[in-house]
Amino acid sequence: MQTFRMLTSSLRTSEVVAGMKEEGEAFVEDAKATGNYQDHTKHLRESNDYEVNEDGLILKNEADYASFVESKGFEVAGSAAIRTEKRLKDRFER
Repeated sequence: MQTFRMLTSSLRTSEVVAGMKEEGEAFVEDAKATGNYQDHTKHLRESNDYEVNEDGLILKNEADYASFVESKGFEVAGSAAIRTEKRLKDRFER
């Protein structure tokens, strides 16, 4: 499983949680749209996901072979995670 963890400050408000969920959804759509691999079974593309918990926002692709595909030079979720991290910093760091 390929996982990217985005942390926020210890201040947890409903606005921050809602914002992280919005960015998580944007990550999933971005990763699906920009994946440049041939997805025969649709499993790899559908495995992009996120989780909001007490540590922050976790961006992930739950397919066991996602990191292998990225190591071969294909875009699975890494660049989408970087773009999401930038949006989160722009949104929450003031």
